Amino acid sequence: MPPTGPFPACSAGKAITALALGKLYGYVINADTGKVLLDIRGSETTPSASVLKVLTASAAIVTLPPTYRAVTKVLTVPGQPGTIVLQGGGDHTLSRMTGDSYTTYYKPARLETLAAQVFSKWNTGTPITKIILDSSFFTGPTYNQAWKPTDRTNGYISNITGLEVDSDRANPDLTSTAYSGYRSTSPVLNTGKFFRSALAGLADGATLVEGATPAGSVELTRVYSQPITTWLAHAIAVSDNTETEYIGRHAAKAAGLPASFDSIQKLVTTSLNPLGIDTTGLVMKDGSGLAQTDRVTAKMIAQLMVKVANNQGGLGTLEGYLPVAGKTGTLAGRFKGPNQIAQTFVKGKSGYIPGLYSLAGIIDAKDGSRLAYAMFARSSGSNRVGYAARPALDTAATRFYQCGGGLTR
Repeated sequence: MPPTGPFPACSAGKAITALALGKLYGYVINADTGKVLLDIRGSETTPSASVLKVLTASAAIVTLPPTYRAVTKVLTVPGQPGTIVLQGGGDHTLSRMTGDSYTTYYKPARLETLAAQVFSKWNTGTPITKIILDSSFFTGPTYNQAWKPTDRTNGYISNITGLEVDSDRANPDLTSTAYSGYRSTSPVLNTGKFFRSALAGLADGATLVEGATPAGSVELTRVYSQPITTWLAHAIAVSDNTETEYIGRHAAKAAGLPASFDSIQKLVTTSLNPLGIDTTGLVMKDGSGLAQTDRVTAKMIAQLMVKVANNQGGLGTLEGYLPVAGKTGTLAGRFKGPNQIAQTFVKGKSGYIPGLYSLAGIIDAKDGSRLAYAMFARSSGSNRVGYAARPALDTAATRFYQCGGGLTR
C-alpha cells in the first residue's frame, strides 16, 4: 500500500527560487492521495516545448490499439501495364537503407524489401514506365506555419507527408560519418527516386508523378511498420518531433478526424477530458511542442501524470516510455553531482525552445510516495533562462524526491 501520511513538512526552498529558473510554473500532486503539494502559477498558461509530446502520446495511447501499424502499398493500374502506384500509409520510418546500414528507427520496413516483393510478383515482361506517388493518407499543409524554416534545415522536423523515407533526413545512415539530419522540401518525390532506384532494371526510366491512386487499382504488395508502441517509446525517449507529429496524425485519423495539424488539439481534448484532465487554456498548434505559440498549464500536465502513475484509461504505458534520470533517453546525461541521489527515481519528459525549458513526469519519492509533477522555466523581463535552467530543474525534481509526500513551498 502506498504511504498516506502524515508526512513531515519538507520545503522545496531554494530549489524552486533559483534565478536560473526564470519565471517558474510548477505543479506537484501526490499521485497516491490526490493532494496538491505545490502550485506555482499552476493554472497560468505557458509555452510547452517538448513536454507537449506527452499529451499527443497519451491521446494516441487512448485512441490506437497497441498493435496498430502503418502500411505502405504498391498497386498496379488495370489498363496501364507499365504503371504502378507507391501508396504511402504515413510511415515516417520507412527506410531506404540497405544491408547493414541502419537509422535511428528500430527495424523499420525497407524500400528494398518492397522492391524485392515487386520483382517476385511482376509477371509481365513490360517494364515499369510510370510510378504514381500517393501521399494523400494525410491532409492539409505538410509544414506548420508556426515552425521556423530553420527547424527543417537544422534537422528538428520534416514536412509531415503520407509518403516519406527515414523522416526525410538527407543522410539517415547512423553507420556513416556523413550523417545529415537536414530535411528537404520534397520528401515525396525523394521517396519516389529512392524506390525507382531500388527497382533497378525494372523501372530505370520510369516517370515519377505525385498524385492520387487511380480508381480500380489493384494491390500488388505491401510492407508494415513497427507497431505504434515502438514509435511511442522512441518518440518520447529521444523527443523525436517528426515521429510525434506522425503519431498524432494516425490517432486523429483513427478518431475520425482529418489527419492534419488542425485536428491535434481536438484529438487531445476529446481523448483526455473524459479521464478528468482539465485542458482549459490548452493551445496545440502542433503535436510536438516545437511551436512557440503552444500553450499548456503545469496543472494540466501534472493531472495527466497522475492518470499515468495510476494507469487510468490505460495511460500507465506512458510511464515506461518516459526517460529515467541519469539512465535513459534525454535524461541519460542529467542529474549529476548532488542530484545523483535522484537517479532512477525521477522519470520525465524534458523540453526546450528558445526562452523556455521544461520537465514533467513521475517521481518515486524517498518516502515511498509517488509524485506527479510539471515544471516550466520561462524567460521573464531581464531574467533570461539559459542552459543553466536544465540542472536547476533537475535540482528542483531532486528536492521533490527528497521531500516526497511532505513537500511544501
